[in-house]
Amino acid sequence: MERALLFDSMTWLIGLAPFLGVLAAGLSKRRDPRVEGDRVLRHDLPAMVTHWAHGLGTVVLLGSGIALGFLFVPTLLGRGQPVWTAMDVHFVAAVVFLFGTFYYGANAVLAPKRLKEHLPTRNAIEYTRRHYGLLLGFKKLVMPPERKYFESEKVAYLMAATGTIVIVVTGLLKVAAHAMNVPAGLMAVTTPVHDLAALLMILFIIPHIIFGAVLPSSWPILRSMFTGYVSVDYARHEHAGWLKEIGSDGDESVPVKKTERPAA
Repeated sequence: MERALLFDSMTWLIGLAPFLGVLAAGLSKRRDPRVEGDRVLRHDLPAMVTHWAHGLGTVVLLGSGIALGFLFVPTLLGRGQPVWTAMDVHFVAAVVFLFGTFYYGANAVLAPKRLKEHLPTRNAIEYTRRHYGLLLGFKKLVMPPERKYFESEKVAYLMAATGTIVIVVTGLLKVAAHAMNVPAGLMAVTTPVHDLAALLMILFIIPHIIFGAVLPSSWPILRSMFTGYVSVDYARHEHAGWLKEIGSDGDESVPVKKTERPAA
């Protein structure tokens, strides 16, 4: 006998998670980046919470979704208990994902400057070409001073944002089908679009993990996602443009210089 899935018995959590994310954003006190002695505040607590809630939720959603059956990939779990367990894992990940995503989205609305720093500028294509050219050792290029986020990261951000929006919309439709009658024609479109958006997120998340966590050159930034800080030396070398912005608002004595190689 099949047991009740969390998608059926606790559907209300899917609606509560976005509400809690927006509420958390409204109650959060944000801290702007600044130089503090020999280190620089890069991420405040809300930024770290949104990053890990969204990121871990995404990874688990992708893993459980692939295991359940994804586009042309058949289910890897067979039938019965393994499928039910994977569905429940998918549900829990969806709750965490929605909380982190709406927390971040509400923060972006409340503080548009934080969204703007993620968006590509007119230098995006050229800087991205240089970034990966240097990273892969193809050419000897001079990398202009980058700001808080590399232009290559900003281009990838658009991919992640698009995938996230589509996943949220189609995912909520799929959840709604557990509580009400959704037209079969709409569901016939929703499921493949949901899977295609998941594929887009896979194409984003794999390089993000490699360049953001695996390569040693990225470890200072990875640590900052736990501690909130990077060293002044690291910021000076890899994000000179950003450090100069901070210096212009605070510590004018912090020297900056151009870097000739990018960090992952």
